[in-house]
Formats: sequence, structure tokens, C-alpha cells
Amino acid sequence: HSSKNSCRGFLEPVVNFLIRMAIVNAEGKADRSQNKLRIRILSVLNDIISVRQDYEIIAAPLERVRAHCEEACTTKNNPPDSIHKDDFGMSANAKKNIKSISHQNSTTQSYHSSPQKKDEICAAHDALSVCLEIFLIFQRHDPRNYFIQKHLCIILPFGFSHLASNDDSNLKQVIKSLLTLTLADGDASSESLSSIICLLNNAISCSVLNPAVSARQCQEKKCGSYLAIEIIEEVSARNRIFVESFIGSLVDFAFVNAKSLILEIEKSKNPQPMQQLAGNAKWLPATPTIGIFETACNLGFKTPSSGSKELENERLDTKIVTVKEVDDIEPSTCALISCLRLIASSSIRLNFSERRRKFIDVLNMLLDSCKKLPILITVVAVIRKWLTEEDGRFGPLTRGEREDFLWKMISFDYHDLPQVASNALSDMVCITAMGACGYNLTQLQHRPNDVQNNAHEFKISVSQPSQDILRDQMIRKLFVTCLLSANFRLRSMAVVIFGTEQNEVKVACDSLESICARDVLTGNNSISGRSPFDILRQLLSADYEGLGKRLWTTIFAEILLACSDHSDGAYLACKQSEHQLFEPREKSKTVKRARGFLRPTQYQASKQQVLHTNRNNDYILNTTYSTFQKAILTERARKRFGRGRCLIAMRTLIHGCVDTCQLIFCCVLKAAWQNIPTNERRASLIKPMESLLSRPYHAQFLKIRENSRINAIQSILRVILHLRPLPSLDVFLIRSLASNYSCQREVLSYFEQHFTVLKRNGLEVNISSSELIQSILHVYKTLGDDDMIVSINSSLSTFKGTKFALSLDMYGFVIKSTDAYLALIDRVDGARKDFAPPEFELSVWEDRWVKGYKELSQWHLIDEFAASHGDPELMMECAWKVKNWDKVKSLCASPSVIASLVDGDPVTKMSEIFLAIHEGKLSEVENLHAQTAQLCLHKWQLLPSIGTDSNPHKVLLQQFQRLVELRESSQVMVETSSHSSGRTIPDLKNLLSSWRHRVPNSFEPISVWEDLFLWRQQIFDAVTSNFSWSEPGTLATLHDRPWTCISLCRTARKHGLKEVSMLSLSNLTECAMDVQDAFLKLREQVFTYRNATASHLKGGLNVVNSTNLSFFDARQKAELFRLKGFFLDALNDKTSSNQAYCNSVQICPTYSKAWVDWGNLCASLFVITRKKADNQPDAKLESTKKSNQYLAQAMGCFLEAVRCDASEHSRDRIPHCLSMISNDGAQYGILCQTLEARGVLLPAWVWLPWIPQLLTSLCRIEARAVKSIIGEVVKDHPQAVYYSLRAFFLERRDVDRSRGQDADSKDEESLLSVKYAELLMSNLRKLHPILWSKLEVILEDLIIRFRPSYEAELLATITALLQKASSRVELKSSKEEKNKEEHSLLESYHTTLKRIGMKFFNKEKPDGSKSRKAVLFHAKYASMFECDFLRQQTGPNGAVYSGPASIPELVERLKRWKLMIEYQVSRVPSSCKLQEASPSLAWYSCEPPDLWAGACESKSFTISKSLNEYFPARGNELCQVSQSSALVAAKTSSHAVMMAANSEGLGGHAGGGAGVVEIPGQYAPTSSGMLDIRPFPELHAKLIRFEPTLEVVTNSTKQEQIVRRISMLGSNGRQYKFLLQLAIPYWTRTDERSAQLHYIMGKVLRKDIRSCKRCVTVKPKVVIPVAQRMRMSSNETSHQSLENVFHKIQGPSSNQLISHFQETVNDRLREMKGADDATKAKVKLEVYQEICNEVVLPNFFTRYMTEMIKDADHLFQFRKVFTSQLAANSLLQHAFALVERTPVRFVFCTKTGQMISQDFRFQYNQGLLDKHKVPFRLTRNIEELIGPFLLQGVFIPSFVSISSAMNDKRSIFEPMLHILLRDDIISWYTSKSNPRNDHKSRELEVQLSDRIWKNVGYVQERVEECSARLVEDASKEAISENPDPVDSKVRQLISVATNSDNLSLMSATFQAWL
Repeated sequence: HSSKNSCRGFLEPVVNFLIRMAIVNAEGKADRSQNKLRIRILSVLNDIISVRQDYEIIAAPLERVRAHCEEACTTKNNPPDSIHKDDFGMSANAKKNIKSISHQNSTTQSYHSSPQKKDEICAAHDALSVCLEIFLIFQRHDPRNYFIQKHLCIILPFGFSHLASNDDSNLKQVIKSLLTLTLADGDASSESLSSIICLLNNAISCSVLNPAVSARQCQEKKCGSYLAIEIIEEVSARNRIFVESFIGSLVDFAFVNAKSLILEIEKSKNPQPMQQLAGNAKWLPATPTIGIFETACNLGFKTPSSGSKELENERLDTKIVTVKEVDDIEPSTCALISCLRLIASSSIRLNFSERRRKFIDVLNMLLDSCKKLPILITVVAVIRKWLTEEDGRFGPLTRGEREDFLWKMISFDYHDLPQVASNALSDMVCITAMGACGYNLTQLQHRPNDVQNNAHEFKISVSQPSQDILRDQMIRKLFVTCLLSANFRLRSMAVVIFGTEQNEVKVACDSLESICARDVLTGNNSISGRSPFDILRQLLSADYEGLGKRLWTTIFAEILLACSDHSDGAYLACKQSEHQLFEPREKSKTVKRARGFLRPTQYQASKQQVLHTNRNNDYILNTTYSTFQKAILTERARKRFGRGRCLIAMRTLIHGCVDTCQLIFCCVLKAAWQNIPTNERRASLIKPMESLLSRPYHAQFLKIRENSRINAIQSILRVILHLRPLPSLDVFLIRSLASNYSCQREVLSYFEQHFTVLKRNGLEVNISSSELIQSILHVYKTLGDDDMIVSINSSLSTFKGTKFALSLDMYGFVIKSTDAYLALIDRVDGARKDFAPPEFELSVWEDRWVKGYKELSQWHLIDEFAASHGDPELMMECAWKVKNWDKVKSLCASPSVIASLVDGDPVTKMSEIFLAIHEGKLSEVENLHAQTAQLCLHKWQLLPSIGTDSNPHKVLLQQFQRLVELRESSQVMVETSSHSSGRTIPDLKNLLSSWRHRVPNSFEPISVWEDLFLWRQQIFDAVTSNFSWSEPGTLATLHDRPWTCISLCRTARKHGLKEVSMLSLSNLTECAMDVQDAFLKLREQVFTYRNATASHLKGGLNVVNSTNLSFFDARQKAELFRLKGFFLDALNDKTSSNQAYCNSVQICPTYSKAWVDWGNLCASLFVITRKKADNQPDAKLESTKKSNQYLAQAMGCFLEAVRCDASEHSRDRIPHCLSMISNDGAQYGILCQTLEARGVLLPAWVWLPWIPQLLTSLCRIEARAVKSIIGEVVKDHPQAVYYSLRAFFLERRDVDRSRGQDADSKDEESLLSVKYAELLMSNLRKLHPILWSKLEVILEDLIIRFRPSYEAELLATITALLQKASSRVELKSSKEEKNKEEHSLLESYHTTLKRIGMKFFNKEKPDGSKSRKAVLFHAKYASMFECDFLRQQTGPNGAVYSGPASIPELVERLKRWKLMIEYQVSRVPSSCKLQEASPSLAWYSCEPPDLWAGACESKSFTISKSLNEYFPARGNELCQVSQSSALVAAKTSSHAVMMAANSEGLGGHAGGGAGVVEIPGQYAPTSSGMLDIRPFPELHAKLIRFEPTLEVVTNSTKQEQIVRRISMLGSNGRQYKFLLQLAIPYWTRTDERSAQLHYIMGKVLRKDIRSCKRCVTVKPKVVIPVAQRMRMSSNETSHQSLENVFHKIQGPSSNQLISHFQETVNDRLREMKGADDATKAKVKLEVYQEICNEVVLPNFFTRYMTEMIKDADHLFQFRKVFTSQLAANSLLQHAFALVERTPVRFVFCTKTGQMISQDFRFQYNQGLLDKHKVPFRLTRNIEELIGPFLLQGVFIPSFVSISSAMNDKRSIFEPMLHILLRDDIISWYTSKSNPRNDHKSRELEVQLSDRIWKNVGYVQERVEECSARLVEDASKEAISENPDPVDSKVRQLISVATNSDNLSLMSATFQAWL
């Protein structure tokens, strides 16, 4: 004891000395040595005190420290608080002085004092820090020391005071450690504890009473309140009741800081919603998992918010992007989070006090508006703790509080939260939901990522929740949100919990330890024991309100996948099988359990087979799929639950890809629906399904910018379309979904299927009272599809007069249709009682009458009608258009208009803008404009995707344009008002110029034009009234009324509305205009007299004659003389008309229209003269000479028109020039001379569409003239003519060589075509040597190396012979042939077989000259072929044959050979490397040239013709007249650029762009765009290289022919694929003419208003001749034939059906001896119906397209485009009598719906087009795909529109038809006989001349009869007894094409059953 006392006596002075030294050291000047000394002193002090306690410490140094601190605080005006307490735990004078102290702290700026004062303050701070460190040492080792008990509470306030003004982390940490130890150890006295608690309360309350100070100090991190909260939180972790002393301060702190945080968030929001719509708003992914993927992959990631950072780090070629979504947590946020935790852990939740209410308000406030994730997660954790008790009952929250909190968690807006970080909040919500259901997942909350790795240590406590909790709807809604969590473990557990629910209330309370302990990869985490019916009912009854903004159908897909069997191995099923996913609850004989995933429901050995590794199946290729197959089969063999692994992977994948999710959702829901045992159970699910679809929360997707192409309603409707049987949902419900969720096309598809089902069941649905039909009509009205609306109305109408009027309306006969409607209405008003039309038809008449009168601009009459019927919207439209603004103002205040505004009608809102501008309330325009724009954008969001014919999008775009002009109008009014008041003139030229260019399309309805132009005229009137004081000339520059009226007049005239045209011109009676506008007005007035009676024609002539021409320029005068000539010609005054045209071209020699009309006049004189010659045989020679002179003049006029202006209008006469040459006869006459003289003066590119005709003309008398023209084309466009010229040369050279030694000198002139072709090829080689060498190398390789194998050629030959012989067998079986006839047939077949043997097995050819393949082929098949077909046999009549003795025997041998060769051909691999087939093509590569103008032009083109083509005659004349410096400069600069191009390009001599090989088929006619202009080679795709893989495919036209498909990579990045096919020259030439025909049709349709309105287009097929018997045909993988579709869906080849049909018919006819034609037809019909009913599916085409296009929206668009394309193709089939359109020739594109004209050959009967029983192919599968509504609303209107367009251009179309049919019939005759020389070809042409013209007449007659019928008196015909629609002929053709009797009589190869 004495030793201890002596030790204490020794150490006590040392301790005091050390304390004094540490404080003195701190008061000194701070430097490095002093700091080291201080640290050493404190270390020694710590060691001493740790050894011995109870030292007596002298307080003098502390008093010195206290004095320094007080002095420093006084200097800074920041004294510490007193420590006396009041009742609230604050100091006695705290409430009195804290406000002033805080105010002083908040207003104190940087301290500016003397250096001495600064040093004193720093010394005091250091001394205070040392003092507190000393206290900390004593608190650790001697907490009961009197020294610390007495002096701690004196020094601590100075520490908080210094901390508030200095950011000293060391001081903060010392205070925190000191107070934590003091409060947690329990050694402090009660007085000390009270003082410290009071101090902490003061620190917190300081920031509460003055929020401004608190906000500033939070930003500077100097507020002591944060430290106080940290201390309280750390102490409370050890002593839970400690926090109770601070509840009041903490609640106040939380309330004030939460409110400040919300205000700060509100200020940072963007106040402009328009900008958010424009792109500032973030996307909300369809699922949270997609958000994580997109953020991780930097997909769809938007610019981060302020404070976020984005770091990009590039390493070599890899770009690593790190996205920091969440900022570091601020101290204020940490303090608020700690505060919330402390309050939640206190007893406040049990005390219903004011503080509790205030805290609840804080939580609600943060849940509503806070966007900081840490705070939200904390709030959710607090609510989770308060929600339920440990015993499973509800927590201390009231019912209202609980529902409020749960609803806020359900409706969390994740839109503005980071995608990745927000998943922590989502996980907390999931844990809350599961906890409410009795599952305690606390460990999962703390270790979410470690659960899987330590599953065996993870325990989940499960309690039985009360029934009240389970029945709580809010908790159930919250639980459903867990099913879409991005956390796989939580989601899996939620799925299992959801799937084990029973009776919708009780939750399985078994332990989930096994769930978490399972290995995810084993696939055991599934739902068992639930039937598809039960799980579907539960899914449909769930509430997905919390997921309204997400794609909640993902939950359906995962739950249904989880319900399937996860055990056992994985199996593969073939592609065509129908799949079963679920194990049936009720086993039956027809439904067997499928062990493998996606196994067939019913196994059929012939059609559905399971794939095995040892089986040789074409479905498994040497690709990635084979590797996948091996892995799956390995898993299956090892029994490692491979099936479960696949399902788990799919369940994860659907959360990361919307498209995959939709596909799997469709598959599993179909499987579940099919596995429901009875239809009664299926029907019981319809009510829940309807209830789910009718929920209002689905509209939440409209509030966010969803990064998905599909919403939940679209998703579920698209799957419903695939359910069989189709559920019958409420029609009105489905109709309401269409416009509310942008699923119009899905709804229409559902209604069509529903309609088809009802109709098949014999129900009457095609009546006006049918709710289904009315719903379909309503949806089409929302889409604005006028054709569909008219067709449905027509089908529902009972009166034929209604159908007649609607048909007029459909095809644009506005005037006649309105007359018909008016006649029907008048008949109702004055009719007898027996005429009582239904209300439906009466409403149709009125609606269509109103629409027609809108097109006729009869607004006053419409206004009267609207007033009588009380239609406010129609009255509003009429009021502003007739300038009745008082009525507009009154209507805007009417309740009905206000109601339409509430419904969001932008048109009504636009009327308010009209009124505001008119009344001068320009300040309101901006606000109204923004509101209207929002309404339009809202409607745009509800529209389906944009397709080919998107009418609703057009309407909204037009409204957007009107909005733009309304805003500009208000600006104009503001500007004009200011200038008018100052008597100045504004500059409106830019605005007027932009308005001129901003006009609708020419094919848009007149009502669309009027909506714009009537408003513009009102603006022009207002501008004119404001500047009435100015000069007339000046005033004319401020408006554009003349041009507006004239443009509207011109458009109305083109639409055939003369009344509207004249009404528009009447508005220009008192308007000043310039000469140009005056001329255009006069021209439109004259045009109104055209195409009328003789009196009107004379009136137009008088107008022209009475016009003063002195004001007009030369071109305008020429136009007036041209019009004069037209009127004289129409009045049959040919001489005067000729003189007028002569005057026109004399005044303006470059006016092409005058030349064209003059040429037409001369051509008509030729026809008149020729008729006179036919009537006067004596003067025939002279008349013929005169008529040829007329033709020569016509040809000269046409060619001169093209030379002056190479417009499309002029170039249409080139075929006429080529057609009329035949009138020269056998001599090189005046027509040939005219062509030779003037043809070479034309630009070379104008001849490109007619290259095939020019080449064939080399065989005719005009060869010399044509050679010069082709020579010019060779110079300027070598690649446009090279392929055709080369093939033509080789073909004619073969003809020349075939003559052999028999040719004499007379025939030398008969083969001039060979010489001319050789000369042209030589010129091409000389002019373009580099290009020629490249092309020759490519073509030589294609010809030699890509020729089909000998087996493939032999197979094609044998197949053709087999088909021919089989038809003869049928003929014989149907009629006994005589022996003589059979002998002749056998003899012809034997001759053919000998030729085949000579071709393939020629023994005379030495083996040395044969290739190795030929030698092997000969050795393998020669002897067999000779034995089967060439060996001598004895026939039944005793004759000796070299081959089979009878036709049946021949057929059997041919079949055997066909099977044998087919087997050999099938062994050819589907692909090979190009390097192996052709090394030179594999090595080919090229760099694309520059894209500047002229980079790829040849030298000759650039020098000779480019200037004239870039600057046509009109521009040159204008340049000479006006001397425009701008035009001269442009001309000079363009010439300089072209000369530079010439210096680099040199036409191929030195390389350059002209020597680069282009992708073939980019010149007319195989490629034609919207603008038919001169080609620009620099914009063509250049051949960069060939793809390294060569495909081997089956020829689409001949299934037995194996061809190669080669891919070319273009400079534009596209792949161009071509089939290399063997074909006779006739087939290749026919395809060229087919391309020309489609090119002509495309030009006609582009100019036709009706066709443009319906978006009807045609596209030519690219066919490039490579050699005489080889061609390249464009082909894509998306091109499919009907034959291929049938094979892929049903499996067997269609050839088997052909044989079956023939054999069955023959067998039955044999039983009926002596059957007549009627019996034969009956038998064929029976067999045909048996095949349709028992063998071929009626919907395999629809099933195939449904599999190819999963999206119902895109499928609907495809069907619509396909239908219009089919209409165009069907018209050609009917008009040109095409060869039977067998399924092989019925080719279409699965991507675009385009019909491919495959084997477009005409059917001749002795040179005349032959008529078929069926006009075109419209078999039942095609009709099923189209559907009844598209057939009536798209097919028929498109068919008639195309026919009418072609019929309107009859005069232009006739010469084109003549040259096409002429070349075709000559080629057809030539292909049937030996090759002919030029002389014999000309003789053949003369012989066939009459037949050619008959064929032309036949085609034109068929086109005319299919066009819309002309009606003279529509009003009279409408009320007649039996009026026929104007398209009745097409409807008759459809009935013929779909008639079973006619289809059964077609040839078996037609396969009418497909």
C-alpha cells in the first residue's frame, strides 16, 4: 500500500506537469516540432493514467483554457450556452437567446481582424482540442475521476461552439468519442448526464428554430446538431431508452429538415413540361431488370442529374463506361436518416401525441416528394417496423395511417430515381410486403448478395399472420409488386409464396429455409400442385395497380413457367409441333404427359417427331444450334435437371428482354389455356379477364416515357389472339381499350377472329344491329380508314341504292356521290310509307353527304344542316370558315363544346385560338397554343405504330402544321399591328415563302387544303385591312392571296371538282396581282372548260382568243397557243389546231408541252388517214405515204419535246416512237430516218427503261438508227446496258453459229444484229477498259464456277418430262386413246430422251475434253440411263421401241430416276465457302469513290451532256432573259466541279469512280424511286466485296432445281443477294419485260390521286442476264412462296397432293364408264373438297405469318400491305392472262408484304392471250389471311384504283403495251422453234402483227372493265330498282376466283386447295 502511495505521489506531479505542458504547447505557435511534442506528451499521459487512477488534477490549466475560449468566443461574437435546464431539457435562457445567437451565427462572415487576434483564436482552438483529448484519456481509463466529473461540462460547450464555426474533423471525433463513452459507460454523475443531455438538446434545437441557419451550416458541414444526433444514435444503440430524452428535439429537427429538403427538390424541378416531353424526362423501363441492363450497357441512359458523375475510360479498343447514379450522402441527409431511425426506435409509436402526429406527417411528406434513395429506404424501413408485430398482428399504426403508407409504397414513382440504385428501395418494399405476410427476412436485408453462397447458414423465421393482414387489399397489392423485383432471390421467394396461396386468403406458412437453401441452377425452385386453371384464375384476379407503369404481364409469364414441371432432363421437339408445357391435372387418352419441355400434345409419327442426335434432320444445321442441342442432350442423359435449368434461365431472361418476354408469355398462356380440361372452366375465366382489362390503373403508362414498344394491355391482347378456343370478351370493353391504350390493330384482329368464328357457327353477324360490327366500324373510324368505313357501311346496307352511292364515294366521285345521297334523302322525305330505310342507313346518308359537301366547300349549307341537327362541333367548324365569329364565340361557351374540351379534343381547342387571334387577344395565343399542343401530343401517344397507311398520324401531323401556322399568324398580327401604328411596312417575304412550301400533298382531300388556305386568306384579309393606306403594289407584297387561291383551284381541278375550282378563283375578283399570278389565274379559268361539251369548249376558245397577250412572256404565250390548239382539236378543226401548235413552238421553241400536244395531233391525223386508206384501196399507197409523214412529224415532235425538257411527261412518248417504226415496213423509211436523226440528240439516260426494246430493234429494219442510240448509252451509262447487251450478243452469236455451212450470201444482211452487237461491245471495251475487265472477270467466274451440277440439271429435265408424261397418263385414263396416238406420243418421248442422252452422256465427245465431274457423272449414270430409256423394247402393237414400251412404264421409270437423283442432290451441303468455289471472287475488293456530283460519270457524259441536263432549256432561257447573276454563278461553279470530276474520273481510262463496279439492277426499269429522273451513279451502291459464304438453296420457281445464292456487300452497307439460275432466253427476256411493266405501273400509280391516297405501289423484280441461259435474280431470305409455306407448316410436299388428286380422280372415273363432262366436274369437285376438308389446313398461311410476325400490330400492317399488293398482282394476272399462278410462283416478302412477280409469263393460245376459268389466284388460305374486311375494304378499292389509273392513261399505255406484247409473242414463238435470223424474225413479226394488236386490245379491255364504271346521272340511278356498284365487275371476278366449282376444274398443278 505504501508503495502504491509513493508511486501515486511520484506520478501525480508528473501527470499535472504533462497536462500543463500539453496545454502550454497548444497555446504556442503551431509548427511541426510542437505538434510532435504534443502528440508525445498525450501518449505518455495515456500510458501513465492507464497504469494508475484517482489522480488529483490541478484545475489551473483548465481555467486558463476556459479563459482563452471565452475570449475567442467574445471576439467572434459566439458565446457558449449556459447549462441550466428548464422543463423541456433546454437551458434556462436558451429560448430567450438562441434566436439571436443563431442569427448572429448565420450573418457572421469571414472574420477579418488583426493577425494577433487570429493567432489567439487558433491557440484557443488548439488548447480546447488538447483539453478534450485529455478528458478522453481520463474517460477511457479513469471515468470516476473528480477532475472529469467537475470540468467536463464546463469545457464541452466551448467544443460545440468551436465546432459550429470550424470544420475540424479531429475535434468532432474527439467530442463524439468522449460523449459516447461518458453516456454509455454509466459512470458519469446524474448532474453531468443532465448537463450533457441539455447540451445535446440545445445543439439540435439550434438548427430547428432557425431553418435558414441550419441550411447554411448543413452545406458547410459546421453544425453541431449533426454531431449531437450521431452521438445520440451511437449511445442509443447500447441504451435503447436513452433516445427518449430527445424525442421533442428530434421530431422538430426531422420536420424542419424534411420540409427544407422538399422545398429544395421542388425548386430544382423543371417547370416546363413541354421540354420534358421533348426529351428531358427519363425513360421508365418495362421491368426493373431491364433498367439495370440498360444502365450497365449504357443503353438508353440519359444525361445524369446535377451532382452525378460519368467516367469514361478508354483502354485500347475497349470502352469501359462507369456510371455513378447516386451522389455521396450529404451530412444533412445522414443526420435526417439517423433522426428518423432514432424516433422510430423510441416509444413514440405507442403514444398518440402531437409529436407522433408530427412524425407521421414527416414520413408522409418524404414518401410523397423526396427523391433521395437513402431517405426513402429509411422511411420504408421505419414503416416496415411499425406495420406488424412479431406475433403476426397489425402494428401500432391506425387503419388510415397504415393504408396511407401502404398506398404510397405501392405507388412509388421510380421514374425519377436511378435505375440501379433504386432496386435497394424496391428490395426494402419487398421485404416489407413479405414481412407483413409472416416471413421475417431481416438477414436477407442485411446480406442480400451473400444469401446464395451461404444458403445453409441462412434462416428465415415464419410466423402465422392474422387473417386481417391476409385480407388487407393494400398488403396484397404491395405483395404483387414483389413479383417484378430485380432481386432474383426475392423474386423467386415471392413467386413461390404467390404460387402456394390457396383460397385467395390463406398463405402457406411452411418454412422457406428450403427455398433459400436450394441451388438455383438445379431448377427446383418451382411451384407444384397447382393446375393451369387455378393459377390463371389467381393471376387474373390479382391487383397490379402498383405495377401500372411497368409491363406486368412479365409476372404472368414467370408464374406460368414456375408452375411447369422443373424436374427431369431437357428434350427437344421439332419446330412444327404443337407444344405442351403443363402436366394435365386430369389425364385422358388424348392428352398424355409430356416429360420434355415443349413436347407435342398429340404425337403423330408422320408429322411430329422428336429430334435425336443420330437422326439426320435438316432442321439441325452445323451452327450454334447444334452445340446447344448437344448440351441439352448431355443434361438429359445425366439427369441433372436440365429442364429446370432451362426454365430458370428463361424466367430470368424474360425480365431482361421485352420481346422475349412477349414470346414466352404467348407460348405459356396458350399452353395453359389448352390444358384447361373443359370449356366451362375456360368460360369461368372470362369474367376475371374482363375485370382485369377494365382496371383504370393501366392508363399509368401514359404518364411516363416508357422505354418499350408495348404496354400491358397490348401484351395481353396479343396473346389472347392466339388462344384457341378464342375467349368471347365483352365487345364494348374491348372497343374501349382500342383508343385508350393504342391497341387499335390488336382489337381489330380480335374482332375479325370473333367475326369469323361466329360466322362459321352460322350466326348472323353481318347486320347493322350487331354490336360486333358496330364496334369494328367504330375502331376503323378512330383510325380514319375511309375505305374500310365505306366498305363496312356497304356490307351492312340493305338498299342497293346505298351500296351504289357508297361505291361512288369510295372512288372519289364526290359530286355524283353527294347527288346520290341527296336523292336517297329526298326520296325518304317525299316517299310512300313502303319506303322506310333503317336508321343506320339514314345516318350513313347524312354523314357521307356532310363529308361530300365539305369537299365541295358548301359551308353555308353544312351550317344550316348542323344547326338543324344541333351538332356543335360541326357548327363551330362552319362558323370560323364562313367568318361568323360571333357564333364561334357563343359556341365556345356552350356546355357541349366545353365537354369536348374536357375530353381533350384539340380541334375544338384550336377554335379558341382562331377566336383569340381574330379578337386581337394575342397574349392568350401562346397559352392556348401550348394547351392544344399537349392535347395533340396526348392523342399521338395513343396512336398505334406508324405504318404504310397511317391515317390518324396524318391527321395529327396536319393539326401540328396548323398549330405552327397559328403561332406564326399571331406573330404576324403582332408585327403588322406595330408597323401599322408607325406607318411602316413589315417584311413578310420569308413567312410567305415558307407558307408556299408548306402545303399538303396533292392527293390529300380538298378539305385538308381548305383548312389551311381559308385561314391564310383570313390572315391576308386582316393584314390588308391594317395597311389599307399603303399603295396597291406595296400591299400586294404583304399577302399571298392570289397564289393561295390559284393553288387551291389547281388542286380542286385535279380532283375533278370544277365547282370548287371556280369558287376559289372567284375570290380573286378584286385583288391586285403580278403578271405571273394573272397568267396562272387565266390558265386555270381556261382549264375549267376542258373535257366538257362543245359549247363549253367554244367558251374556252373564246376566252383564249379574247386574251391580250402583250403582257405575257414567250413561254406564257406559247402555253396559251397550246391551249388554243387543244380546243380547236377537240372541236375537230385539225387544220387550225395544227397552226396553233405551230405558232406555239415558234414563239417558244423549248416549250416541251407544245411539242407533245403537236405530236399527239399528228398521231391522230395518222389514224384518220389510215382509216381513209382502208376505205379507199385505190389510193392506199399515197395514203400510206402521207400517214407515215404524219407519224414522222409526230415522232419528231415527241423527240424534240424530250430534248427540250426530259421530264416524265415528255419521256412517256418514247415508247410511242419505238412502236410507230413498224409502219415503215421492210424498208428503211422516213420513220427510221427521223429516229436516227433526232434520237442521238436526246440525253442517253432517257432510253434506259427501254434497253430491251432497243436491243431487239437491232434485229429489225431500224437497226442502224438504234445502234447509234445504244452507242450513246454505252458511252454515258455502261453498267446500265452491259449485262443485257452482252447476253444479247452471245444469244445472236449462237444463232449465227447454228446456221453452219448452210448460210449463203443473202443471209449476211439477215444477221446484222450480231455485227452491231459485237461493234457495241467493242466500243464499250474501248471506252471503259478497266470497268469492262472487272465485269468480265466477275461474269466469267459466275458462269463457269456457279453452274448447277450435272445431277441438278438432269433432275430438272427429268421432272419436266415426268410432269408432261403424267398428264398424258391422266388423259389416257380419262379417255381410251388409240394405238396410233400412243405410238406418236412414245415416239416424241423417245426422241426427247435421245436428246437428253446426247446432252448428258455424249459418247462421241472424247474423255480428255471432259472435266473430272463430267467423267464421274458419265461413269455413274450413262449405262443405267441407256438401259432404262435407250434399250430397244417391243411395244404392245408389235413395234420395236428404243426405250419403254408404254407410257405408264415410262412414267414409272422416270419416277424412279427422279427419286434417285433427288437423293443425290439432297446431299449437297446448304452452304460452302466462296473461297473454295471461286477464289477470285473471294479476293475481290474495292473502295467506294467520293460522293460529290460527277464522281462516277464517264468522260463523254461529263463533257457532252451534263451541262444541258443540269440546266435544261427553261433555266437557260430564264438566264438569257433576266441575266441573273446568281444563275450564271451557279452554272459556272457547277461546270468547274464537273470538269474536276472529269479530270479524276476519265471514263475508266485511269480508274476513278467511273471504273467502279456497281451492284446490278440500280437503273430503270429494275429500280425506280419516287422521282423518275436522271440516274446519279455516284449515289448508287458500289460492289465492295462478295460475302465469304455461298448458300445453296432450292429454286423458288422449280423446287427440284438447286441453285447458288451469292451475296454482294454494297457501299451503303446493305447486302444484295442474287440467285444464279439457268433459264432459257425467253424466260429471261420475259422477266425483263415484267420489270418494265411494273415500272410503267409504278409511274402511273405515282401520278394517280386515288392510288396515292391508298398508298398502292408496285416494285419491279431485278433480273440480270449473265449469259444466254444464265441469269441473276434478286432474292432475299424473306422471300417465300406459298409452296414453301405449306411445306413448313404441314410438312408433305405439294407434289404428293397433285398425284393424289390425279390418281383419285382417275380411279373414280374408271369406275364410272362413259362419264360425261358434268360427271367429271362433279368428281373433281368431290376430290377437291375432300382434300380441303381432310388434308390441307384452311389456315396454314395465317398460322405461318403468325409465327413469323409475333407482333399483332405489325401483322395487321403486313396483311394490309399484302392485300393491296395482291390486288395489283391479281389485276396483272387477269389482264395479261398469266400462266397459272401455281403455289411455287406465288411469292411474297414476309417483311414488307410485297408480291414478287415470279415467272411473269403470258398464256398464249395460237398467239392470242388465253382466258382462264379462274381470273387470279385467291384460294381459301389467301382469303383466310386477308379476312373479309380487308377483302372488301382494301383489295377491291386497290384493284379498282389501279385499273382506273391505267385506264385513264390509255393513250399513253397503248404503245407501251404494243412494244411489250410484240417482243413477248415473238420470243414465245422463237422459243418454240429453231433459232431465226433477223430476216425471218421480221417476217414473223409481220405475220403476228394482227394478233399483237388484238392482244393489246384484250389487255386494255380487261383493264377498262375492272375500272370504276362511269355514271351519267347518279341521282337517278341511285333511286332506281337495281343499281349496281361501280366496282361490280371486280366483285364478280372475286366470286369467280373463290368459287369451288371453278377451282376444282383448274389443273392439278394449280393446287386450288392451298
